[in-house]
Amino acid sequence: KINREEFIAFLNQKGIPAMIYYPVPLHQQKAYLRPEFNNENFPVTVELCESVVSLPMHTELDQNQLKYITDSVLEFINL
Repeated sequence: KINREEFIAFLNQKGIPAMIYYPVPLHQQKAYLRPEFNNENFPVTVELCESVVSLPMHTELDQNQLKYITDSVLEFINL
């Protein structure tokens, strides 16, 4: 398992705007707080919010940019 903060910092240093889009699970947000909604009920949601990193993904990315992003990810995970 990689360190998400180190991974984001690594990509950002390479000019790749990686970030966390959904840091708080829905059931932990103020509008949805209920005693019956807890982390034990949503283990997958909690895990995803703690581990997912959003990479650039839009129609303006060209093949060179996609390769650069891919190569950078592989470099970080040593593949």
